[in-house]
Amino acid sequence: MLRSRLLLSSLALCLASPAFTGCGDDSATGGGGGGNGGNGGEGGKIEPEVCDGHAVTSTLAFTDNTEAWGLVGVAGGRVTSGDVNGDGYPDLLVHNFYPGCSPAPCAPSREVKGEGTRRTFLLMNEPGPGGGRVFVDRTFESGFTAPADGSTTELKSSQLAALADVDSDGDMDIFSGTYNEPNVNNPPSPLETDRSEIYLNDGTGHFTLLAGSGVQFENPRRTSSASFTDFNLDGVLDLFVGVHYTPTGSLQAPALFMGNGDGTFSDVTAGLGIDDEKRATFGTTVCDVDNDGLPDLMTSSYARGPNVLFQFDGTTFTDVGEASGYAYDENQDYTDNQFFLCWCTIHGTDPLCDGVGSPAVQCPSPADGNWSPVSEVKPERLGGNTFSTVCADVTGDGKLDLYTAEIAHWWAGGSSDKSNLLVNDGEPGAKHFARADRAAAGIEVPHVGASWNEGGITAAVADLDLDARADIVLGTSDYPDQYAWIFHQKPDGAFEEIGESIGLHHPCGVAMSAADFDRDGDLDVVVASGTARDCADIWSTNEVHFYESGASGGAGWLAVRLRGAGPGAGANTSGIGARVAVDAGGVKQVQELGSGYGHFGLQNDTVLFFALGSCTRAATIEVVWPDGYRSTEVWSEIAGGRLIELRQGDPAVYDILPPAGG
Repeated sequence: MLRSRLLLSSLALCLASPAFTGCGDDSATGGGGGGNGGNGGEGGKIEPEVCDGHAVTSTLAFTDNTEAWGLVGVAGGRVTSGDVNGDGYPDLLVHNFYPGCSPAPCAPSREVKGEGTRRTFLLMNEPGPGGGRVFVDRTFESGFTAPADGSTTELKSSQLAALADVDSDGDMDIFSGTYNEPNVNNPPSPLETDRSEIYLNDGTGHFTLLAGSGVQFENPRRTSSASFTDFNLDGVLDLFVGVHYTPTGSLQAPALFMGNGDGTFSDVTAGLGIDDEKRATFGTTVCDVDNDGLPDLMTSSYARGPNVLFQFDGTTFTDVGEASGYAYDENQDYTDNQFFLCWCTIHGTDPLCDGVGSPAVQCPSPADGNWSPVSEVKPERLGGNTFSTVCADVTGDGKLDLYTAEIAHWWAGGSSDKSNLLVNDGEPGAKHFARADRAAAGIEVPHVGASWNEGGITAAVADLDLDARADIVLGTSDYPDQYAWIFHQKPDGAFEEIGESIGLHHPCGVAMSAADFDRDGDLDVVVASGTARDCADIWSTNEVHFYESGASGGAGWLAVRLRGAGPGAGANTSGIGARVAVDAGGVKQVQELGSGYGHFGLQNDTVLFFALGSCTRAATIEVVWPDGYRSTEVWSEIAGGRLIELRQGDPAVYDILPPAGG
């Protein structure tokens, strides 16, 4: 019923507005112009450009410019980027972890303005005093994370953020996610009363907490992730929230909040079947993996549990994770798990132990204490420790693939899933993924010694070298020999790890955000440092570093911001869920605009970045809007070297910043 209402309103819009070229028809190729200026151009009068969409003339290299960008002293384990003050430049939000306290029980305290350890930063990307750009701390004056109890000296406990326009007024609002532990004090301390909140933007980067927004859990819950989406296609953004284990190990379902259009939300989790699947969620991801026009909701699951892929049929959600190949890989052989082998030292006559070897670890006491034949032989306990899932067209075939960031250990054996690329091989309207052979694909995480660990926690997909091929950034932490690994895609589709050679080999890179922060035509990378376990020997605090790319000028580029027509007229105003295809020199790149994703809220700008090779313009830009009718528009011969905005139902092209060199 929710969707049928949208189909009718979108159909009316299609009939009323000829700007919707091929409205509802994926084969449409017509569209507005805009090749020569911000408000249109000569369009069809421009001769087609002969160029190479993959050509690059620069050598990829990064420089650690943390000090120049004003990030010395900024610490946190999660980074999110997006333009919150509307000036065209991506700003930065940095979050640290739940503060805790010791010895327990005790009252964890909020961050106090001007005192103690900083835990939350809103950093505006502003002109530097001597030229260039610099991040300026505007946290306190912005109003972001002002607590609901009205304190003017403290900040609310906040561990993640996701950016989107929730009230359809054209600016980026913020969901502030709070990872609550159960209250240990009676009455609870101020921090223990904090909950997730919505902060509304006035358009200039000043925020007001929206009381009664509906995204707060009544009782404390360990919120671990969040993604905005428009699941019912009504032009109003909804919110998918992931929840981790309770402290006692109980499982809790994720939550789905339906947007009401004014920034408030209603909890529709139970009514749509999502509460039937209970997993220890460490990350959420939303994208339309089978290109059927309906967003799919994914959870990255911890503790070797199956990942969940919720498919919506217009009425309810169904988990198709196992059938799609996303839940876990095909290796279900637990016989090389060292704790199974320890179990067999006591239960050697059990048929499960026939022909197995001896353990290579010091077994616990009792030796069968860490493994059980009741639970540990089931497929749902032979998956991975998935922290983040990225959704993007990695292979360049127009289909959205997945990349999962996983923690894995040598002692767990081959059945423990590892960070990997899941290639979308499903037919239109079907969801299926084939896991890559990591060695053949060149995406194996380097191992040091026999007792290796893979600390995959976060990941991003970005075209770092501007060759119009997607590269993969994997953030690993917590264990020895962990780095931000850079898997560069070669022309043959295979990858090679190049982090050290390009100057982006950050130890214990626990999180990252890739964006063109200075709008010079290449993607810079901000990396947060992990301090857990062995990484504490490298970093005393969660230092945040800025790696500035030197690839600018090596290829043409185009950055695209989207503006949906809004509720009652078309897609959500943020354009979240829109699928954008850019054709330059015969090379077609497809990206879907997403919101927050992965472990504790990753986000890479609120615009889409495309490299154009030796081309000076995009031959076509096709946008399939996420409304109830898949309205499709095409703009032709769009000059590159600039940040533009495309608006649903409007054939013009709007410059957000002056074109490069202009």
